[in-house]
Amino acid sequence: MKEKHCVFPGSFNPFTLGHRHLVEKASERFDSVTVAVAAETYKDDMIPPEVRSEIARKSLADLPNVDVRCFEGMLTDFLRELGCFNVVRGYRNDCDYEYEKELERVYVSMDRRVDFVLLRSELCDISSEKVRAAVKNGKKINGLVSDAVVGDVIGLYDKK
Repeated sequence: MKEKHCVFPGSFNPFTLGHRHLVEKASERFDSVTVAVAAETYKDDMIPPEVRSEIARKSLADLPNVDVRCFEGMLTDFLRELGCFNVVRGYRNDCDYEYEKELERVYVSMDRRVDFVLLRSELCDISSEKVRAAVKNGKKINGLVSDAVVGDVIGLYDKK
């Protein structure tokens, strides 16, 4: 039996096929998935959250039980607003896994209702950083992002 609802948060700069793979896995486990695009991040080279959200929406348009929303501030506040405390996060390797476990401890300390679900990505060679680097160096990004957004992503990062 599926669980009701989960939130998949991230910066998604840009949304990749690795992210999509994790959303697909989450949508098999949960009735509905909210992809939560963080408006504020501490990363350089960030595209505005509305643009990152639109790329995620286009990448996930065929998944009926998935919606995409921006959020500001702390994730725990957004979870309280939604009334959903299931958080899906992905990891590619042992280093990612340790980072995610540390992040889980932080969020659980802020709200004990938070329940992390860590999903392993089989697409461990795909990262947003690699997509940005590929575009900036004139390389193809087909197979790294959804076909529906290849042009959008090239247009965003090629200008930098």
